Amino acid sequence: MASPYVSFIFIGLLDMLAVHFVLPYLDNHMKELGFNHIQIGLVGAAFYACQLISSPFMGSVSDIKGRKPVLLISLIVCSFAYFWLGITSSFFVFLSLRIVLGIFKQTQILARALAPDYLDDPNDVSILYGKLLSLGKLGTDLGTNLGGRITKAFPKSGFTIACALTTPLYFIILRLVNGLPEISKEKKLENPEPEKKSPKLNNSITDTYKQSINNIYSIDWNKYWDIFLFKLILSTSIGLYYMNFTSFLETNHELSSDYIGYIGTFQGIIATIILETVFYSNKLYRNDTDYSQRIFHVFLVLVLSFVGLALVSNVYLYVVLVVPKAIFFSLGRMVTLNVLWSRSEDTNRGVLIGLLYNVGLISSVITPLSSGFINHYLGVNYVFYTGAMLASVGLVLSYQSRTRSLEEKIK
Repeated sequence: MASPYVSFIFIGLLDMLAVHFVLPYLDNHMKELGFNHIQIGLVGAAFYACQLISSPFMGSVSDIKGRKPVLLISLIVCSFAYFWLGITSSFFVFLSLRIVLGIFKQTQILARALAPDYLDDPNDVSILYGKLLSLGKLGTDLGTNLGGRITKAFPKSGFTIACALTTPLYFIILRLVNGLPEISKEKKLENPEPEKKSPKLNNSITDTYKQSINNIYSIDWNKYWDIFLFKLILSTSIGLYYMNFTSFLETNHELSSDYIGYIGTFQGIIATIILETVFYSNKLYRNDTDYSQRIFHVFLVLVLSFVGLALVSNVYLYVVLVVPKAIFFSLGRMVTLNVLWSRSEDTNRGVLIGLLYNVGLISSVITPLSSGFINHYLGVNYVFYTGAMLASVGLVLSYQSRTRSLEEKIK
């Protein structure tokens, strides 16, 4: 039997692989089915709206009913929904399935909430989160490539085959999750009626819903607000950079798509190396137990990198500045998750990770609107300056957080 650490690595990889067999080719398949643009837009909007609502709710349910059983239910639902997605031609069935997936496709959130139950060493949790982020990128790229090959080789039935292939992958993930040992840490919250026998189904669902909502409302926001704000600033800054990466290099440095691709690959390799070597960054910051120093360094480097990237006129200097930017972009992604986990309690870890995911979704709405407005009225250079301004807000707040942390240590 694989160790829990190895199981979580394969859970994260296979989940992203399965999803990206299907996701990149969803719109084309809907066009082939004869759906119009409004229907396609509605399907996409319904999925992300359900994700936004359900991610904290599913995380809260997992805190109450147990993260492992909730993850198993999520995987079973997803496996059947993806299979059915490949064989239906009805718009209403297709829309319904995307709504179901929007609600239950929370594998990454639930797995990250479950992992600390099996890993006692905070360093191991941090390393695992880094690997999950890195392997998520690998699963995305590999799934997209294989899904593309399948749809190209079988033009008429490729999407159906790709959807069908997700089912065995999800059953492998189910086997890995079900094989995780039972542990004392994984326990239900204290229930006012724990011994009540054979509750009615509707009463059980109602009670779970009420408990989940109460769990969300009982969060001490004074303890967590800064993490969510850091996440929003970081996600928006990163989104502004990548959304304008190609146009900036084409406009300011007149690079061809080939050279832009090389630079993109280069920064991707750096990011992967950082995510795969979390152990060494943890050793470097061994005294930074609350992550305040790392957060401060992330925003400091981001401010300097954004300004530098916007100002340099030499493409070679641009590539040099890409290195610290890529390093601290990756470090920032890990740190926000790690600091949330380190502050969370066993009773609210799932809902907090779900809310953190929601912040990323909110950023994905803000970023393109902001980018389009700035590009239209000011130009692409000012997008980078805007990223620097946002990072400056994070820098000031993280400096204050770091100062408070040092004062508490002195006391």
